Amino acid sequence: MTAPKTLIDTAARFCDWMRDAALPVWADAGWDDERGGFHERLNLDGTPDLDAVRRVRSQARQVYVYAHAHELGWFDGKALALRGFDYLVDKAWQTGGAGGWVMRLNLDGSVADRTCDLYEQAFALLALSHVYRLTGDAQVKTLARDTLGYIDEALGHTAGGWREAEPDRLPRRQNPHMHMFEASLALHEAFGGQGHLARAGNILRLMRDHWLFPSGGLREVFNPDWSPLTGPEGRKTEPGHQFEWVWLLDRYAALSGDETGPEVSSLYAFAKAYGRSPVSGLIVSAVRDDGVVLDGSARTWQQTEHLKAALVQGQTGRSGGWGSAQDALHQLFTKFLKPAPTGCWIDAYDAAGNPAVKTITASTLYHLLVAAVETDRVLGRQGDSRLRVVK
Repeated sequence: MTAPKTLIDTAARFCDWMRDAALPVWADAGWDDERGGFHERLNLDGTPDLDAVRRVRSQARQVYVYAHAHELGWFDGKALALRGFDYLVDKAWQTGGAGGWVMRLNLDGSVADRTCDLYEQAFALLALSHVYRLTGDAQVKTLARDTLGYIDEALGHTAGGWREAEPDRLPRRQNPHMHMFEASLALHEAFGGQGHLARAGNILRLMRDHWLFPSGGLREVFNPDWSPLTGPEGRKTEPGHQFEWVWLLDRYAALSGDETGPEVSSLYAFAKAYGRSPVSGLIVSAVRDDGVVLDGSARTWQQTEHLKAALVQGQTGRSGGWGSAQDALHQLFTKFLKPAPTGCWIDAYDAAGNPAVKTITASTLYHLLVAAVETDRVLGRQGDSRLRVVK
């Protein structure tokens, strides 16, 4: 189904912004020349925040960003991706004991938090997948295998999936499992075989068995046996995550041949029906399973996931998909990108629709890049010379 020219033009501007503004800015201001590694965030004037402890997920996401951008020919990022990767391995991989990736680093590269969080492991795997695609280095493949071994041996859970972290904590969450699903797709595309798709299929089974409200919403938090939490937290769902799952399930279906249409439809319908703030017009942070808004604040990433899910709807010919994609891009430009320094973003708004940030979080670049790549993939084949089709 052909997209409207206005959408293709807006999409081209978004991809231009990523290639010509965001990637160069974060390669320069976002890299620490003195100590190595990526800065956790920038100040609102575009200078690095030199006081921020570094999350390992942010380091891994930036490695992924520049490896993938180089692979696509969007930015000469190979050297930066490999410098970031060397820093990540040197500082964050625990070579003694069971292994695993730590959670936070001090500015001097020492470990600030040795917790091995499932979320960090998932993004390390995403980075490893794309570094391997960049280099073909067998040692990268070995490290991916060792990371998966650590996840299964140290974090595996008898009720299915994995524990939140080592040391353990509760509640259990679907969110890190969603990113393990994403990493499994990336590992499959990098290394082949059926094992990574099988892992993704096991995660999808958890969704089908435990994570969905009858209303179509997605539960976020659980007891150890995946039974729902009681009380207000047990009724919370996040529209941004539902949109993110729509895109991931569509990718999984394309790679595996398995049918995910029912889940895609129900997750998208619920998030579209209840996820938009009547005050700001943005996709909100959290609603209850009956659609009542619990947290009306909004982040950049929730808008990028709305865009990706809308593109899934549009390319399959579902009514309203292209209009929703245009709306998501409009919100990104007017609320998040244009008011910010070149190549940056206003990362959060409060429930009243007012900016609510003092810094610019580096890890959001991952969400924006994936959204730009997907925009290019879906709309770049529809005829605008400024959009390059992603192979």
